[in-house]
Amino acid sequence: MASIGKIYGAPTIGKVTRVVAAANVNGLELEVVPTIPVQDSHKPEFLAKFPLGKVPTFEGADGLVLTESRTILKYVAGLSDNAKLLGTDRASQALVDQWINFADDLIFNSMSTLFAMFSHKLPYNKVYEQRAWSDLEKALGHVEKHLVAQTFLVGHRLTAADLAVTSVILNAYERFAGPEIRGKYPHVQRYLSTVVNQKAIRGAFPVNPEYCAATAKFVPPKKEEKPKAAPAPAAAAAAEPPAPKEEKPKNPLDALPKSSFVVDEWKRVYSNEDTRSKAIPWFYEHFDKEGWSIWRFDFKYNNELTHIFMSCNQIGGFFNRLEASRKYIMGTAGVFGEANNSLIAGIVIVRGHDWQPVLSVAPDLESYEVSPLDIFNKEEDKKFFEDMLAWEAVIDGKAWADGKILK
Repeated sequence: MASIGKIYGAPTIGKVTRVVAAANVNGLELEVVPTIPVQDSHKPEFLAKFPLGKVPTFEGADGLVLTESRTILKYVAGLSDNAKLLGTDRASQALVDQWINFADDLIFNSMSTLFAMFSHKLPYNKVYEQRAWSDLEKALGHVEKHLVAQTFLVGHRLTAADLAVTSVILNAYERFAGPEIRGKYPHVQRYLSTVVNQKAIRGAFPVNPEYCAATAKFVPPKKEEKPKAAPAPAAAAAAEPPAPKEEKPKNPLDALPKSSFVVDEWKRVYSNEDTRSKAIPWFYEHFDKEGWSIWRFDFKYNNELTHIFMSCNQIGGFFNRLEASRKYIMGTAGVFGEANNSLIAGIVIVRGHDWQPVLSVAPDLESYEVSPLDIFNKEEDKKFFEDMLAWEAVIDGKAWADGKILK
């Protein structure tokens, strides 16, 4: 059997195993070249061949190079018409494509968020974790409901949709979802067993996968002890008197009457507790209306926004430029909508009753419209404030797509 080429990537990751499964079903030979993202894919010899440094990467025997995982799956799945992995008509083809996108966008991305935080590759954020678990269970619930009367996802035979969805759910069950989560979805469990035992797949997936014994949790990294500095000789210490400390100019906000609302404590609660059930009630219990105020800001040039990740970077840049006011502010902001049809809005809690001293340190402030929120007297303001904290707000019919937190 002639090889169709090679796929570079971690052999146990779903985006690789699903392509191997597609090749097996089509009776094709595909070589897996184990490649660890970043560690291997950024080596000079890899970049010389594949300049984008992305994995998985497919290199066909005919010289064809593909780097986008969904494209690789659909290419390999379509190399034989006999298996009909991409569907049998236009409707079923669209459904297969829909399920592949669903697997990556909702399940794989949720796992990526959990993995990045739990492995300390990204700073831990309680809100991000909650959203990742929520998206994962929402996806599993959707698959469970669909499988009540279905053996496979599209039609009555195995398709690339099953390979994509099975691969990511297996990874989720092996790495993150414990028995109390898996037990909620018996039809999903039956479905996984059906797919992995298909003879045509020939072992691309483990027939008896080892699921995690307990749901994964974030464990803070151990702090490294700093070596103690050797004491200075007494004579040298006496010879060189300490230089006088320069007094930092005082911020006018420090002259305000002392407030009972400790913003650093609020930031800690918001980051580590469930937003709706714990953090928001804590806020109302401790907020000092005399010493702090709440404001909404809206980006003025939404018609210029394009990709969601670029809009999110716009928020991140604005928040970074507020560094000088960090002890007087906390906020969250989001991108709402979709690519080329989105908007940016956010909320901030600031010291005092004037936003100017706090926000004016950001040179790009002029790109935003700032308006007050009266969460104690206006129900619509209160709902918007709470939805923004929970990352569940909807503005002008546009749902929350991504966001940033200013802490």
